[in-house]
Amino acid sequence: MKTLIVYYSYTNNNEALANVIREKLKCDILKIEEVKKRNGFTIALDLLFNRTPKIKASSSDVALYNQYVFIAPIWAGKIASPMRSFFIRDRFYISNYSFITLCGGQPGQKEKLVTSLTRLLGHEPGIVQELQINDLLPEDKRNTVKYTSGYRVQPGDMQKFNPAIDDFLNSVEALYELKRMTL
Repeated sequence: MKTLIVYYSYTNNNEALANVIREKLKCDILKIEEVKKRNGFTIALDLLFNRTPKIKASSSDVALYNQYVFIAPIWAGKIASPMRSFFIRDRFYISNYSFITLCGGQPGQKEKLVTSLTRLLGHEPGIVQELQINDLLPEDKRNTVKYTSGYRVQPGDMQKFNPAIDDFLNSVEALYELKRMTL
């Protein structure tokens, strides 16, 4: 199967995750870029009014792939609006897909992500995985928006997530192999 990683990253945390996964999968990667520069105020407006920003045209032909790994931050329990813009624009090309995020993490968030992805793309994701910034923070700073949203991945941080990333990728491969065999 031909795989494409599609990612959006505001703080470069999810870009670090995308690069780790790209290295492991040895596949193509597409960065979602916005037409206008984003800031905290525009993020708040997007969340408040459910807006989707304009994104630049893709440099890759998304339709050439048959497996997608999406990577994006979660803002206030929602998939980052630039990724939602991509989903809206390219949803008709996307069949087999999974989603992974490096986020603060809230209880019950994974189920909400599955529901949101299903609504946006018209069918359920294969696998959804959350890697939580809380796991990188000292115990006294965990579960605090100030620290989880302000954290920037440091060299070596992604190594702590290697077992979870490997489990995600193994699950993705197994799921898509099963789908391929049943076609």
